[in-house]
Amino acid sequence: MECPGPLPAPDSGALPGDVAAALTPLVERISALLTPPEAGPGRLSLAVFDSGPGQLGSPRVAQVAAWIALARRAATAGLGFAWGVLQEPGEAPASGTTAEDLGRLLGSRTPHEAGGEQLAAWRQRLEAVADVAEVWMIGPPRIGSPPTLPGASRLQVWDDLTPGERRVGVAVRTGSGIAAQALLDLPDEADCVRLLRLGASSAGPAPSWPASPAVEVEPAEPVLPPSAPPVRDPLPEPVHHRENTGTGGRFAAAFHRLTGRTTLASRFSRAVSRHHAAYLNRLMEMFESGDFDNALHHAVPLAVPAEAGPRRLPLRPLSPRAELRIRPERSRPWSSSGISPEVYGELRRLYREAFQRLEAQERIEEAAYLLAEVLHAHEEAVGFLERHGRFRLAAEMAEARDLPPGLVVRQWFLAGDRERALRLARRTGAFADAVTRLERSRQPEEARELRRLWAQELARAGDYAAAVDALWPLETERHRALTWMDRAIEQGGPPAGRMLARKVALAPEPFGKVRDASLALLESWRAEGAAARLSFADTLRRGPRTPAAQSLARAAVRALARDSGRLGARLEPAELRQLVTFAGDAALKADAPALPLPPREPWISRPGLWRVEITGRDAGTMPAHDAAFLPNGLTVVALGEAGVRLLSRDGRAVAEFDPPAHRLAVSDHGDRALALARRGEVWRVTKIDFVSRTAEDWCDARLESFAPDFDGGLWFVAEPNGLSAIETTAGGFDGVWATPLPGPALAIARSATHCSLLVASHELEVWTYELPSLTLRHRETVPPGPPLRSRHLGISPEGRLVEPPADLLPAGSRPGPPAVAGDWIAFPVHSKAGFVIHLHHCPSGGVRAEVVLERATRVTLHLTPQTLTLADDRGRVLVLDLEYGQVRRDLRL
Repeated sequence: MECPGPLPAPDSGALPGDVAAALTPLVERISALLTPPEAGPGRLSLAVFDSGPGQLGSPRVAQVAAWIALARRAATAGLGFAWGVLQEPGEAPASGTTAEDLGRLLGSRTPHEAGGEQLAAWRQRLEAVADVAEVWMIGPPRIGSPPTLPGASRLQVWDDLTPGERRVGVAVRTGSGIAAQALLDLPDEADCVRLLRLGASSAGPAPSWPASPAVEVEPAEPVLPPSAPPVRDPLPEPVHHRENTGTGGRFAAAFHRLTGRTTLASRFSRAVSRHHAAYLNRLMEMFESGDFDNALHHAVPLAVPAEAGPRRLPLRPLSPRAELRIRPERSRPWSSSGISPEVYGELRRLYREAFQRLEAQERIEEAAYLLAEVLHAHEEAVGFLERHGRFRLAAEMAEARDLPPGLVVRQWFLAGDRERALRLARRTGAFADAVTRLERSRQPEEARELRRLWAQELARAGDYAAAVDALWPLETERHRALTWMDRAIEQGGPPAGRMLARKVALAPEPFGKVRDASLALLESWRAEGAAARLSFADTLRRGPRTPAAQSLARAAVRALARDSGRLGARLEPAELRQLVTFAGDAALKADAPALPLPPREPWISRPGLWRVEITGRDAGTMPAHDAAFLPNGLTVVALGEAGVRLLSRDGRAVAEFDPPAHRLAVSDHGDRALALARRGEVWRVTKIDFVSRTAEDWCDARLESFAPDFDGGLWFVAEPNGLSAIETTAGGFDGVWATPLPGPALAIARSATHCSLLVASHELEVWTYELPSLTLRHRETVPPGPPLRSRHLGISPEGRLVEPPADLLPAGSRPGPPAVAGDWIAFPVHSKAGFVIHLHHCPSGGVRAEVVLERATRVTLHLTPQTLTLADDRGRVLVLDLEYGQVRRDLRL
């Protein structure tokens, strides 16, 4: 670095004069906090500014003030001054304080916080420079330690969040600790905004900074406040124009309407027919005179907002209605010749005034009619009918006019038809919204009852953890959730950890039993339990601080430290600190700052291909037709006519079920499955409950295709007459929703949020529905290609269509149907040697793994965002962990 020599601070023109004057007090207060530079061989003072999100807004103003104060301080001591940005260690430090330099400083803001690489790069760079007398790092308190060089100091800047105050905290930290700190007032908001908006050059010359007067430092605050969340640049308050409601304002408004009426009349003659103009004039006169009986019969419905452009009227002559009756279904808007937005606005004003007068006169039916059939304010009309006790009509109208499902469920619940409310809530997944609407409308008893029914429905579908969550706000009902907790723990996965932690505080049983179950989870080294351990720790720290919970928290900290170093699974640093504090162990707290350990490098970033090869001689004794990996670590396998087998981690049979199964559809929660066996043109479907270890014959169904999984309640299938959502908790094969299709569905894929299917009619189409609303969001045509019989297509729940690329198909091979889930696509390819399954990682755009199954002639894939389960006709079952790059199961039947 060159020593630039003494510089004026700032240069003339760096700041507009009024902004410079406003910033002067802050610059002087920061200057008073800075200690004089020590004499030494160096000739340069270097300032490094953090431009990350912790300095957005008012701290950025303090940074500019510190930039000026440090430059002036260096000039006074006869030192050169240079500055840089912490996030830009490769950029040459600037040696000026001009308007362009200010623009660079302000323009360097970034959403990225400085990390260890940037700090190390600056440290390495500074160690190679001999003429640096001192180094200042300016940024939030959470920046890492300053460079280990003589004279290195930190100027910490943070936003003081005291209500009603506009201040920044500034602290000077040296090697020996905090040298000085204070809370400093900011300039006016307008000046701060102008400063932060300055670009590379400032408009107009600015006067030189005055000499710094002596300023006494206020006593330092005893404790340095923690860093605050990033704040946005302050913006000037928007100006809101209010309507004048006084006498003059009312007269002006009346005059405006009168002149507007004349203008509108002249426009009618040009825009609409003479008949329409006369009709609308008479209509306005009726409403203004209060003749509502006739006015409502003549009212023109307004179906869309005025901003959407000219409204439409029918070509036929307008005529009054014979009756005033609210129809639940949505009425159709008029069409044809246009009506101007001005006329629309005038009609809307008259309708609103009439509604208020009708409500005041307690003419409820007429007021409701005006809202529902004329103004088309559907949700407002439903609320109005509810307030006046017309519950059933409100519910019918809410459902017929496609209002939000939560509102529809709420209205039917209030109308007393709870069976209909539950059926709609199950189909649309609107329980949470409906409960919230009941609670906000101050109907606590109805909300409590619907919450209980919601929890029961979730438990019926096997989502026991969600059932506990739904019931948990009702403190007097929590004891009813113990059985559901136990079942959720048996299911495994993250919900199991969460339920186990809640049971620590709730269960009346001896602590030893809960402790043993918790330690069995926490002390396990299995990767599939990492998510459950994280969930356990996170839930525990949020619960009541009992001695039992504190003791288990210490074990949880150790378990997370292990997972962090081995698997990369960890809490956020702040959450881990909360867990350590919750544990109340001084020794653990002293050692915890070293956590979390660096996360493990993702296996997909390693060079080379992950290859798993199973030789032809390494086989089982019976074929596997299908298999799926369950959240609790067990594996379910379909054995064809031999039934279904549930296998432990080491391949032992935990349970066996007699019904034949060639395919499986597994619940998201892993507690149940549907076993399907081909019987000619139909599939025999059996329900299997892994918790109770029971199997129940369900039905024979003609299915063209079906989803390989379901949410525990609804299963999507394609029948000859269309797509159906089948309720698996019902006794019969009953669909709660169905829609016709123009042709057979070749494939179905679903997730918690979407369901997509590939439809073959005169051309291939991809249909994508949003769940749980069951709304068709996309319908796209597949580009033409080879004949359908020669194409092997796969589809994701979000509607992504995939086909095996040509480079994965060597001569003499044939592809199988691809599987798509999350970031992964599995392409099976068969040749004379057996099957090769290519795992394509979408974000990196390449094949990251291959599984070779020699001598296999049939293979089934069950792909999730976390795992790939393979089953072949030579009795081999493999489970690949796609998060950590490990073979989780390698079983032989």
